[in-house]
Amino acid sequence: MSQSGDLSNQDMQNGTRPEPRGSINGIHAGISTYRLVREGYLTPEIIQMLVRRYAEHYHPYLPLVPRKYFDPAQLDVFAVNDKHLMTAVITISSKDLIEQPTIHTCCSRYMHDLISGIAAGHDCEVEAVEALLLLAEWEPQGLRNRIEAVGRGEEDRSAWMHVGMALRTGYFLGLDRTAFRQESAEEARIDGRKRLAWANCYVSDRLISVRIGKAFWSRGPGPMTGLSSQDFPSLQPLSPDDEDYAKIMQATLDLTQLYSNVHDVLYSGMRTSGQMMLMGDYVKYVDDFRAAIARWNTTWGKLECSPYIKVTLQMAYEYLCLYTNAFAFQAAIAQAIASKPKSDAHSLRDHLRSVFSNVGAMPDARFIWASVAAAKAYLTLLSTQVDPSKYLRYMPLRYYLYCIYSAVFLYKARSFGVMTDMEERQVRQLVFQTMEVLKRASVSAQDPGSRYARLLELLWIRPQKGPSQLPPPIQSPAASDGPLSSSGSVHVDAQGYMQFSPANDFSWLDLEAVGDYVSGDQITGNGMNMLAPMVGFESTSTFMPQAQAQGMQWQQTNNAVNWPVDWNGNLFF
Repeated sequence: MSQSGDLSNQDMQNGTRPEPRGSINGIHAGISTYRLVREGYLTPEIIQMLVRRYAEHYHPYLPLVPRKYFDPAQLDVFAVNDKHLMTAVITISSKDLIEQPTIHTCCSRYMHDLISGIAAGHDCEVEAVEALLLLAEWEPQGLRNRIEAVGRGEEDRSAWMHVGMALRTGYFLGLDRTAFRQESAEEARIDGRKRLAWANCYVSDRLISVRIGKAFWSRGPGPMTGLSSQDFPSLQPLSPDDEDYAKIMQATLDLTQLYSNVHDVLYSGMRTSGQMMLMGDYVKYVDDFRAAIARWNTTWGKLECSPYIKVTLQMAYEYLCLYTNAFAFQAAIAQAIASKPKSDAHSLRDHLRSVFSNVGAMPDARFIWASVAAAKAYLTLLSTQVDPSKYLRYMPLRYYLYCIYSAVFLYKARSFGVMTDMEERQVRQLVFQTMEVLKRASVSAQDPGSRYARLLELLWIRPQKGPSQLPPPIQSPAASDGPLSSSGSVHVDAQGYMQFSPANDFSWLDLEAVGDYVSGDQITGNGMNMLAPMVGFESTSTFMPQAQAQGMQWQQTNNAVNWPVDWNGNLFF
């Protein structure tokens, strides 16, 4: 297979929209004008197979592709009118065809060229926005030139860029205006596709921002202006046996609004969030959010839909419970550190484990228990209710990543001593089951399931026996990893497993830092590990570091209260 630059650009300009039945040299028409067919990389039969495969396995999780295009008779129209969207479809559909890897290679290279054209400002329509949104949900490995053998959250970076490009393109095309229902019936019919694309821009923007702790891209009008299932006619069932994707979309929008509110209020920035933790007024927000989340579950928890779709709503609900309650867990940690007397000779690790040894006596006990319960519930759903080879393999990446976040959270919570010995054994077994499910969902070592299972394996199973033995990155030069940090933050328990200081090393929301931890690449300074940043907090704090006896406490300049921040002004956990 030739390199991307070897693909001929003759008679082809990225982003243009040819006439529906255009021809080249009076010979080719319809699907034959599609670049990969015209230049001999794929046949129409292979493309039809990939479209059919996408419709069966991927489309139900994000029904953006107009259903008419799944009719084989519409392949010509699909290829000519919506080339960005069709290329995204076949790129995603071919990513796990390990018996025919060249198919995914050529699809990915053409997709890369089309994305470059969008970024360069070439003409495109709503189908280009849809294509970018699909890629953000599945992030085909062929679009990246380096694949780490151990997952480090790199898919989130790609998704962040694709969603951002989709939003800017959508704004340019005026899709945001469809958030308001002021058009005539005919305009509503025409704008239905645009409204669905913009609504999914909103969903993708909010969910990727929550995952990586960044501010929302979209600041303009959103779809939450009274939209309901009736506003998405293309998702309405055509027969009694059809899936009601319109109601699923409404449930997703409602849940996404809750994600957005939690992120905006609790994780809005270091200054605001730090003040809430210090003053304790976060409790009223967390309680209100918990009530709203419970009402969503009451409303949509009994939605009638296919089990494999319903479980995705349940998993999204459980992760929102975790994300919300974990903020109070973070606050309890921060308060425990701030209250540690300077004269206390105990290490910070011992101090924190002492504080959390009696969770039932803590003001935030219900939040701490709820966060642990939500993380366990998510892993239980994924490991027991989702067939790995039939469904999980095709689910959007966020469900994989929510799983990893949940497992890392439980590992962090374990270090504070909030679990009994029996509960810890149960959690460890649950994580092991999850790793097996992730592996079974993978068709190759490059798949997210396999790579993130390896991350959990290194985090939960590997005993500390010298330098870590990480496999080299896939499709890249091998890079040797150094030994685990020799600082006092890492200990070995009676079973030989690593046990770190609860206030050190990495945040449960920072998979790159988790990867650094398991590979022994932690950044150290003056013989100690710096507090890892908690994503979701901006480095705009007025808190300045002041060395303390343990080298782990910092002082707030305006009121001399001990407060745990690192040199970048970020909180940890």
